[in-house]
Parts: sequence; C-alpha cells; structure tokens
Amino acid sequence: MIYTGGNVLARGLNFIIQVSIWSNLFSPDAYGQIAYCYVFISFLAVILPLGLDAAFMNYYVRGNNKATYLKNTLFLISALAFIFVILVMLLRQQIAPIAIRQDSGKLLVISLGILFFDIINNQGLLYLRAEGKAMLSVILQNIEILVRLALLLILVSSIAKDIQYILWANLASSAVIFTVFLFIILPQMRGAKLSGGVLKELLIFGSPFLLSGIFDRTIELADRRLVGYFMGDEATGLYVASYTVAVLMRLLVLSFNAGWQPYFLSKVDREEGRAKLDKIYLQTAVIFVAIWFIASLWVPELVKIPLGQGKNILNASYWEGLPVIPVIMGAYVMMGLYFLQLPVLYHLKKTGLNAVFIGIGAVLNLVLNIILIPRIGIMGAAIATAAAYTAMSIGIRIWSLVKANMKLHDLKLMIIMILSLIIFIGIQHVEIGILLKILISITYLAMVYFIQPVKIVEALKR
Repeated sequence: MIYTGGNVLARGLNFIIQVSIWSNLFSPDAYGQIAYCYVFISFLAVILPLGLDAAFMNYYVRGNNKATYLKNTLFLISALAFIFVILVMLLRQQIAPIAIRQDSGKLLVISLGILFFDIINNQGLLYLRAEGKAMLSVILQNIEILVRLALLLILVSSIAKDIQYILWANLASSAVIFTVFLFIILPQMRGAKLSGGVLKELLIFGSPFLLSGIFDRTIELADRRLVGYFMGDEATGLYVASYTVAVLMRLLVLSFNAGWQPYFLSKVDREEGRAKLDKIYLQTAVIFVAIWFIASLWVPELVKIPLGQGKNILNASYWEGLPVIPVIMGAYVMMGLYFLQLPVLYHLKKTGLNAVFIGIGAVLNLVLNIILIPRIGIMGAAIATAAAYTAMSIGIRIWSLVKANMKLHDLKLMIIMILSLIIFIGIQHVEIGILLKILISITYLAMVYFIQPVKIVEALKR
C-alpha cells in the first residue's frame, strides 16, 4: 500500500507538471518538441544499465553478499553512463538532430545530464525497494517532483516560457536526489570489493533483461517518434499530452509492480507461496479491469474541468487527442496482467523468455504503428500499443498453461473483461449526463463484485 499510495502521489504531482502546467504554458508543437527529449532520456535510462538493475534485484533479494552486489552493480552502471554521456557530449552537434529531432546541442546536453542522474537515482530506488524501505523511497520521489515543480514555475515566470527550462528544472531536481542517494548508498558498500566474477554473473543474468528493456522502450516510445515522423510535432504534442493522462493507469500498474517483484521473488520458490501468488493474480487482474472501466468513463471529462482565466486541467487546444485515453489505459491493463504472470518464469528459471514475449510485442507494435498512423493518425499509435501488450499477456498465459502445467483460472476474468468492453463501447454511442454516469459506475462495480468478489484492502496489502 505504501508503494502504491506513494507512487500515486508522486505521479499525481508529475501529472500536474506534464498535463496542467505544460499544456497551459506551451502549444502542442512545443509540447511535441520537449517530448522528443524525454523519449531520448527514457529510452537510454533503460538501455544503458544493460539489465543490471534486474540482476541486482534478483541476487540482492535472493542471495548473500548484498554489499558486494550493490557495489559492483553501481560501479558498472555509473561507469557505462559516464562514458556514454561524455562521448555524446563531444558529438552533440552531429547527434542532436537524430536523438531529439532538433538542432540544439544545448537541449541534448541538458538531457544527458538528466539521463546520468536518473540512471544512478533509479539504482538507489531499487536498493530501497530491495531493503523494503518503501516510505523512504516514496518520500524521495515526491521531494524530487516538488523541487522540479517549484523550479519550473520560478524559471518560466521570472525568465521566459521556454521549453529548455523544463529540462533545467528536471536536471536540478535530479541532482538533488542524486546527492541524497550518495549519502544513503555509499556507507552500505563499505568493505565490499569489486569482483570480476560478480560482474560477469550480473551481466549474464541481466543480458536477457537488456533485450527486454530495448523491446519495452520500443513499445513505449517508438509511437511518439513515428507520430512525429508521419504527422509532425503538433500531432506528437496532442498524442503525448493525452498519453500522459492515460499514464495514470500505468502508474497504478508500475506502483503495484514495485512491491510485486520483491514479493513474488520471496515466495515463488515455495509451493504454498506459488498458490498464494495464483490467487493474487485473479484478484488484482479484476481490480485492474474495473479501474480501467471507471477511469476511462470519467478521466476524459475530468481533464476538461476549468481552472479559470481560460485554462483547464488539460488545455482545450489538446482535446483533439482525448479519444486515445481509454485505448492507452487498456494497454496498461494488459501490461499489468503480463507482470502478474512473471513469477512462473522465475520459478522455472526461464527468465530469458521475458525478452521473447516483449520482443513479440515490440515487433507487432512497430509494424502496426507504421501501418496505422498514416491511415488513422494518433489513434493508430494507441491501438498499436494496446495490441502489443495484449499479445504479450496472451502469449505468456498460453505458454504457462502448456509448458508449466498451470491450471486455467481465467473464466471469470474473461467474462468481466468482455462485459466491460461491450458496456464501454456501447455507451460511447450515446450522450449521457453526470447522473447517468454515476449510476452506470455503481451498477458496473456491483456487477463485477457479483461475478468475482474482491477484497480490495487485502489485495492492496499483498
């Protein structure tokens, strides 16, 4: 509950920055330009660690010599990040038009600074997760976002409404948290030594996760670059703004996964533990689907709430992109179902298949983006994302049933998913008021509970 609640708060603050502030300060065209910088940062923040973050979690939680694994992981990740940042800085004028679709060495350099700090900060957060220090992790994440929010408001109000100040504020806030993590982590590595054997062990275990990271970032980020390629910066701005609204569903899934991964790693090696994980799968999947329905019904309306002076939570110039929100939220439900099924790969020591399933999703995503964006615009990009995560979730489920001799417990979940889709699609074709939406929401939740009773508080605690 701490991870979920804390991350909801953190992402909620981030939502205020990226939706309410950005959309009311900048045009869709400028929004699209800053989005390319964050595509660059997000992609490389996953690729540069070479899968060592996943390897660290596995060996730190399940093994001994914790300080040794911490020191070796942090050393290698820091060295890789530093070398990459220096090399790209030296070639910034040549790389900038390719990396961020803008001929601006300054924006690329600032992005590289954010990238370096974020890579180290992510390792710090992983350490706190592995140690079960959920509250400290949540506090630090929220401090970073509050500092970034304050600096952004100061910079754009006192200097100019320029997209570079979004990056400057982020660089400063990431540097603050980087400094804090140095004081937290360095004492924990005292006495530990660098080891070629440990580094090799981490690299071997992490290599499949590197592939998984490349594929995952492709699914998450390729659509934005392809929307820009086929439709231009303004379309990217419209798409990314609505995508950011839909990411509220993603933050729920990732917040759950932040606690889920160390939880299932501690139980997957015992038979009674696996039985408990199977129950959690059904209960949590039902919660995800129900939240998707309610959020898809209400969020596109809530972002239109006026803030005064002609401004809204999401500026009216971005409303053209709102129809993609339910589709993107549905994509993240399927991502959540995929995460819920990962324990079987760890139990059978088949973690390499994670890259295979995500790779299938990435290829499907790229193909559909190229086919659909020129034909149906940004909705094509949203459909491509949803199809990718659906293929991953179905793929791992079929493998689990065939190869791992798992029993099928999906009938009620399938019924709820099908009914949810039918009802939601049906109400899109009629005009309904607030009172009717409230009635539909209550009736829907009662129907879901009747089909599969869910103990929400118990599920959150797990």
